[in-house]
Amino acid sequence: MKHILHKVSKVALLGAILLGPVGCSDFLDEQAPSNLTPDNFYTIPDHAEAALASVYADLRFMGDGAGIFSSNWQLLEALTGTSTTETAQNSDLNNLYGLVHDGNTAHVVNYWNGLYKVIAQANQVLDRVPAITPMPDAQKTKILGEARFLRASAYFTAVRLWGDIPLITKPQTATSEDFQPARASQEEVYKLIVEDLVAAEAAGLAWMDVSGRANLAAVKTQLARVYLTMAGFPLSKGATHYKLAADKALEVITYSNANPTVINLFTTYEDVHRESTENRLEHLFMLQYNTLVAGNPMDNMYPNFKPVTFNGPSGTGSTVPVP
Repeated sequence: MKHILHKVSKVALLGAILLGPVGCSDFLDEQAPSNLTPDNFYTIPDHAEAALASVYADLRFMGDGAGIFSSNWQLLEALTGTSTTETAQNSDLNNLYGLVHDGNTAHVVNYWNGLYKVIAQANQVLDRVPAITPMPDAQKTKILGEARFLRASAYFTAVRLWGDIPLITKPQTATSEDFQPARASQEEVYKLIVEDLVAAEAAGLAWMDVSGRANLAAVKTQLARVYLTMAGFPLSKGATHYKLAADKALEVITYSNANPTVINLFTTYEDVHRESTENRLEHLFMLQYNTLVAGNPMDNMYPNFKPVTFNGPSGTGSTVPVP
């Protein structure tokens, strides 16, 4: 019995010796190939295209829900005085209509988070894509130009809504030194917006893009709007920026006059809303929706179950035009 136990002890000891180093060996520390991170994702051109697509997709936050019978886009509609509500069932939306909203109102919170998510995704693209090799220079420049257009557009909306805002231009993590940045002045924000749009203007974009991606016409018209805004309150740049806005708009007008089949006004109002005419002529830049992915959330704009849509009675009536 002692002899058997002695043999068993030897085998157990040998097993412990053999298994001990194996349990600590580096070759068993596997990296899941599907576990993508910013450090291992940006390695091929397809990754750059996918990352840019995520920035475009995040633009749709404007149509995301903000409680019952409401969407985020109503933040920019309810405050205008040109619409009202037929339902009054969403307290946050009611606060917007009553002009008694604050920083806790759902639409305000969602807009802030949505805009800064677009900015964060664009920052990732701008930080990581330049190092991807091999990648055609023209493709890389175009992607970076589109990302800068999208970042500039998000900041342009944010600075007009809130004035001085945090200016974040690099990817952030919880360990970032400036993880909770102070607000930057509007002057600094507009400086970045102009720099981004000028860079996008030089990125080799086509004048129009029927796929719905950023194009030269969108960049130039956005830059004209930015200059025009800077000319007035609160920056009050005045005559110099009125001229910059006019000159930039004239570039688009001149191209349109010479290429009326590329940029033009639609011949009928109905054409403005045809699916077959999207991203063409008058539509310089649009948010893209596909009902198989994300439906356009405009039912809140239709009167409450009245027959005003192409498929009959529809809508919630939580935002309708006033006479």
